[in-house]
Amino acid sequence: MNKNQFEIHSNKKNHTLTAEQLVFYKQSKVLEATDDSGNYYYLIFYKNDFINGMKRNQIKINSHIHHAFTNGIHFNGTHPLTIKLLKSQKSFHFISFNQLYKNIQKSYPKIETSLIISYFDSFTKPGSVEKLFKNTFYDYRRNGQNMTAYQLLKTISNSGRENNFVQDMLNDLQLQQYKAIYSDMKKVYEKDPINFESAAFDDLFHEESVDLLIQLYQEQNRFLDELAVRTALLNDKFSQKNLAAILSILNGFPVEEQISYLQALKQTNSVKEKLMNLMMDSGNANDMVRFLMTTKFMPQDAQIETIIKNFEHADSGVLTSHFDHSSKRLLQLCNNDRHTLERMVKPFVSAFLEDYKLSKIIAWLQAFHDAGYNLPIERKLLKMKAMMEDPDQQFALGELYIQFRQFEKSIDCFKWEMELHPEDQKPVTYLSKVYLELGDKEEAAAYQQLLIQMNK
Repeated sequence: MNKNQFEIHSNKKNHTLTAEQLVFYKQSKVLEATDDSGNYYYLIFYKNDFINGMKRNQIKINSHIHHAFTNGIHFNGTHPLTIKLLKSQKSFHFISFNQLYKNIQKSYPKIETSLIISYFDSFTKPGSVEKLFKNTFYDYRRNGQNMTAYQLLKTISNSGRENNFVQDMLNDLQLQQYKAIYSDMKKVYEKDPINFESAAFDDLFHEESVDLLIQLYQEQNRFLDELAVRTALLNDKFSQKNLAAILSILNGFPVEEQISYLQALKQTNSVKEKLMNLMMDSGNANDMVRFLMTTKFMPQDAQIETIIKNFEHADSGVLTSHFDHSSKRLLQLCNNDRHTLERMVKPFVSAFLEDYKLSKIIAWLQAFHDAGYNLPIERKLLKMKAMMEDPDQQFALGELYIQFRQFEKSIDCFKWEMELHPEDQKPVTYLSKVYLELGDKEEAAAYQQLLIQMNK
């Protein structure tokens, strides 16, 4: 399975789903996924807990999921936050709504039960959520729990379900004494964290509120929510404080996930610098090539040697994918050092030889001419071009192909040379070495045996 695929159990069957996007919205997370037939599924989480999922190809307007996708913080299905959430859950069992209600009642207080059930209003009968809220409200009033009743009204209001009943009850004289608490976010944080979180999420860019919100996440061990909010803030406006906090949390992620996470952030100089350091530590040559070829980040002189080694170890397909713009980028990275430029260019040319004609690669080098560089590697390529049409130069051409690690092409040259000069041991020696380099021990041994016979 791909990293964003996972198993669910529904209606006594297992299904493989692919995560498409994850949305953080207030206390909830909504994961949208698809199956092989293109059907959509929605998995709903409350804080850190998976609650339930439903198969549904249409979502009701003004439902919780609709509000989440409209106003929440979005991440794609392969984002490290999505993968981390999937890995944090032991299993995903979809259950009936009746069973869900019974389970939630056993695990959560009435206010949270009502709130969680409201997340499923795209899948329940019209008016059933409102009925549950109203019944819970009257239970609190009958038991003399006026403060809790008022909290429930605020919860209904913050979930986007304010109606005449809620408005009338909020203005009830017996409940007015609690109204003052909700004019001060710090008091709401202390007295009613559920409604504090809803209000603070709606006002993420208010510094005092968001600081308290993050404090709440830390108290509740909700580091994914903290990462989501800090990421939204950082992508809106760079803050060294937010970046430092994100990096601190990411320290607990595998290096590959840290790199993937930072690549998805808005690319400021500070983010690029951290990315570069992580890539150097990870040893992932392909990631470093992509990063350096697609950003304007300028490495430090002390990093150049590591960069060259990564270019040398990167997959040829990754290097070749940057053919059109890599020459100009290498000119920037070499920092006006001819020797450094030559070493950087060689692995790219070696990769290009697999897919491009020599004439096109020589044309690619024109950018270096224009910048005042006449590189030795260009002279080799021009020499190779002349040799390709000369049957008497195939041995020398094969030697040049080896310098560019084009072993398959060198084999053709040495075999041609063997046909022209069957008594010459040099092409046989090279063929044995080349096959050994390619990992074909059987062919290497065969040519080694031929060499022994020629020496007798």
